[in-house]
Amino acid sequence: MARDDEVETATLAATLESAVASRDADSARTAADALIRRHALATAVAALEHAADAFPDDPGFATRLLDVLLRWREWDRFDAWSAKLGARFPTRGDLRFLVGRAAEDRGKTCRAIREYGRAARLDPEDVEPVQRIARLFRIKHRPFLARRRLRRALKRHPDSATLHGTMGYCYVQDEQYAKAVAAFYKAAKLEPDDSPWLDALGGALVLSERWEDAVKVAARSLRRKPGTEKAWTVYAMGMRHLGQPEVAEQGYRKAVDLAREPKTRARGNLGLFLASHADTEARREEAKALLLEAADAHPEWVEIREALESLGPKPS
Repeated sequence: MARDDEVETATLAATLESAVASRDADSARTAADALIRRHALATAVAALEHAADAFPDDPGFATRLLDVLLRWREWDRFDAWSAKLGARFPTRGDLRFLVGRAAEDRGKTCRAIREYGRAARLDPEDVEPVQRIARLFRIKHRPFLARRRLRRALKRHPDSATLHGTMGYCYVQDEQYAKAVAAFYKAAKLEPDDSPWLDALGGALVLSERWEDAVKVAARSLRRKPGTEKAWTVYAMGMRHLGQPEVAEQGYRKAVDLAREPKTRARGNLGLFLASHADTEARREEAKALLLEAADAHPEWVEIREALESLGPKPS
């Protein structure tokens, strides 16, 4: 099988080089895309470098080349080619976006914000650069700057669920939960199917302590996607505060079952619940084990430490 893959990759590379030599741009693009799909990045780079020079007026080869160099993390070659291709295609927002991604991957946050800003100005119909700017401002604990960019973009794209949802996360960061609820509600209404916004709305309702509404939203989410860990967590939290601990416990345990490893966040939530309902020694010990695991993984989680202290030492 490995030998067959090598043969196929070599055949595609030869096809791409032949297409470049014969100036057959369509065949070259087809072969390049096939190599990229096979993750034959080293082979694809060499051929795409030839193609970018052979077809200097075709931005498709430029974007493919930068995309592959970005995936391959060949930063020196990426920088050289991005400077060359950026001068060749100064109005291409997609090229500036790739330069922004490269800066972000290397931890150059300010450079990434600038490049995403250039990409957004060059292609105002693409909302992803604005979304990434907002996320980077949130990482830098500047949600107000993120909202400024988002408001500007929403004037052009008032029906973008992505922008409304991103705005919601910015409001959550500085604890404006009512505004976060409104933003997530708008996003979920605009994009009701197979999107993260309904679960984000449920989380914001929990933060707002609107327990009944949180349970209703979680139930809606679970009817659509029963295997959603976050929805089960929201459902459990709501039921706990509405005085239905048995139902809440089932929800917390379901969330643990559905969570991806290492599951420490879901186990911590279950541990917090059990700590407040430790009416038997078995539940007490289960709670302590779950809380200790969560405390190791999430030392910043204050409620976990407080719950462990409340359990105290094991009685003799």
